[in-house]
Amino acid sequence: EHGVSGCLEVFLSRDTYLIKMAQTKTSLNQSTVSLSPTGSDGSGTGIVFDEYDERPFLKDLLVENSSAIATVRNAVQSHPLYEPSRYDDIWILRFVLSHKKDTDASSRAAIATMEFRKEHNLNEKDLRGLIKHFDGAPFATAGYGLPYGDKIDICAKGDGVVFAMPDENRDVMQYIFLSKMDMHKITETMTRDDMFSLSMYVKEALHQVLDGITRKTGRLTKIMKFVDFDGMSLKRMSRGYLSMDASVNKELEDFFPQMLAGLLVIHAPKWINGIWKFVRPLMPKRVVEKVDFLPSNREKIQKSLARFVSKKNLLEQYGGENEEWPIPYLGSYFR
Repeated sequence: EHGVSGCLEVFLSRDTYLIKMAQTKTSLNQSTVSLSPTGSDGSGTGIVFDEYDERPFLKDLLVENSSAIATVRNAVQSHPLYEPSRYDDIWILRFVLSHKKDTDASSRAAIATMEFRKEHNLNEKDLRGLIKHFDGAPFATAGYGLPYGDKIDICAKGDGVVFAMPDENRDVMQYIFLSKMDMHKITETMTRDDMFSLSMYVKEALHQVLDGITRKTGRLTKIMKFVDFDGMSLKRMSRGYLSMDASVNKELEDFFPQMLAGLLVIHAPKWINGIWKFVRPLMPKRVVEKVDFLPSNREKIQKSLARFVSKKNLLEQYGGENEEWPIPYLGSYFR
């Protein structure tokens, strides 16, 4: 499997910005492939963008944040773990955006991330082809899965967590059907260390997918999480699980910046306010800002999701036209 890296070199003059596009390659599993970054219209790639696609163009973001990016680059390039082909301006951009151009915070997070990736050998692993749903299917049946994923898989009844790429060149979707996940069993089966490791590998695998789409299309690509409470009862909610999950995600948030496009909640029950008051203070602030509760109306759901997934490929139950079920494992596209 292949890891792809492109490099945009931004040169500042007194009056203008000159953007030079250069291709570089990085290796995962000792193999490389190159993809030419696209222009604003995707010319030269055959990519046609949906009219509702609101992802910002990389070339614009790199120009708008060039000063902050240069400052962060200067701060991290003296670190022994710095590799210019791996930790390029596109990589730095996500830190700058996440920390709202605070270059000190961005630099600290970038350096900590390089050290974190070294500690966990993340630069040596292509995990994209290991992404499967948490659907109760044993790894032996699926043929693959992410490390520690088998522990949460046995807590799923059917398709509890589904990772999908509805449109080839747009955002990734994560559908979470809470009624199919046994939260109490998860806390009995998994330690916090287990949850930390699983979350790390899931985030890394998704980061690799999103980074590849970003570089291929020239548009900043993220994941949309879709939490469906249909059929879920208050009795089946677990504060222990919610606390552990929120704590782990808070610890990992700086290592995987600008991945989340939004977290949409559908079929929210009347008792959701009590759960939300408990969970909200535990969650990363950046995640809380992206939570939205949608009305249980298929047409309104579809309109809310139009900027993330085309109506053609959105699940039929949410106002789309896609009747395919089960959805293919995300990892199957990279094997």
